[in-house]
Amino acid sequence: MGASLTVVVPAFNERENLAPTLTELAAALRARGAEHPFELVVVDDGSSDGSAALLAELAARTPELRVVTHERNRGLTAALRTGFAAARMELVTWSPADGQIPSSEIVRLADAWGGRDLVLTTYANVRPDGLLRAAVSRGLRLAVAAMIGFRDRLEGVYLVRRAVLDELGLVASRSAGSIAFEIGAKVRARGLSVGTLAITCAPRRAGESKVAGRRLARNILATLEDLRDIRRSMRRSPHS
Repeated sequence: MGASLTVVVPAFNERENLAPTLTELAAALRARGAEHPFELVVVDDGSSDGSAALLAELAARTPELRVVTHERNRGLTAALRTGFAAARMELVTWSPADGQIPSSEIVRLADAWGGRDLVLTTYANVRPDGLLRAAVSRGLRLAVAAMIGFRDRLEGVYLVRRAVLDELGLVASRSAGSIAFEIGAKVRARGLSVGTLAITCAPRRAGESKVAGRRLARNILATLEDLRDIRRSMRRSPHS
C-alpha cells in the first residue's frame, strides 16, 4: 500500500472551473491504483456564485470528495489552513480550483515524494501572469529570504507530510502565499528533508485571478505582515 494523499482545493467563486478541475483530479488520482488512496478536500471560501450547490452535486457522485465551507471569504492562506486541518491522509498537497496546475502534475508530485518531509515545486515553463506579477514575486522572494531565512525556490504547489504540518505551529493568516513560505522556513529550521520538482502550469480555465490589481497591493502588505509574525514565531521556538 502506497502513502495516502489529501489534495486540498481552495475555491472562491470558481463555479465555472470546479467540475472540470475536480473531475480530472479524481480521475488522474484513481488511475494510480487502489494502492494509493486519496481524498479531495474542497474549501469553499465564502463563494457567492452558486459554488455550494454545484459542490454538493459533485460530492454526491464523487466518494473521494469532501467539502468544507467558510461562511465568509477569508483568503487563500486561511482556506489552505482549514483544508490542511481537515486532511485525513498521510501526505497533503493542494491545487488551485482554476485548473492552472494540471492533474497530471499533481500525480507527478505525489509520485516524486520519495519519503521526504516536504517537496517544493518550481515552474518548468513561464507562468502566464505578466511582468508585474513576476517582478512582485521576485521582490517578495527577497523579503522572504531576509525576514525568515527561506531561500529555496518555490513557485507552485507543494507536498508535505501531514504529521509535519501538525508540528509546525503555523501562524500565517493574511496573504495568499505566506503559508507556503512559513512551511518551507520551518521545515528547513528543523533540518527535515526537502526535495524539489519542476512542474508545468497552464492558464486559468475561466474567470480572473483573485490576486490582481488593487488586490495585489493588499496582498503584498499582508504578506509582509505575515512574514513579521512568522519571524516572531520562529524566534520564540526556533525549531517550531
